[in-house]
Amino acid sequence: MEDNAPLDREDAQLIEVRTAAIPHVVPTLRTIVADIAMRQDFDLDAVEDLRMAVDEACSMLLPSAADGKLTCVFSWIEGRIEVTVSVVADTPEHADDTGLSWQLLTALATSARRTVTPADGRYLSRVQLVRESEVARP
Repeated sequence: MEDNAPLDREDAQLIEVRTAAIPHVVPTLRTIVADIAMRQDFDLDAVEDLRMAVDEACSMLLPSAADGKLTCVFSWIEGRIEVTVSVVADTPEHADDTGLSWQLLTALATSARRTVTPADGRYLSRVQLVRESEVARP
């Protein structure tokens, strides 16, 4: 099965969380991203945006988790945080990328991408988002 692809720089920091695909774990994932953002000196608005973006990404993927598992990878370096949330799904279909959840997610992140790839007779459904600090932007 294909792994998540976080920042590929050797000096990037990384946390990977594998958990049950249940709504009760989302607050923990939100707390992790907020802690990372605060330690990277993101402003309070960006911290809250990241919390909400992780919440939206998880909400989009939880219903399609065929094996009951969710993986969330957080990677960061100098004013840039990347979050990849993924589940294994039975079908390649996913929520409409023009829906309200996707619009909210793309408004909260610097960039966001949704991919579905075949994996061992199922599909790896993934949401990748990036948030850059205002200070880090040119």
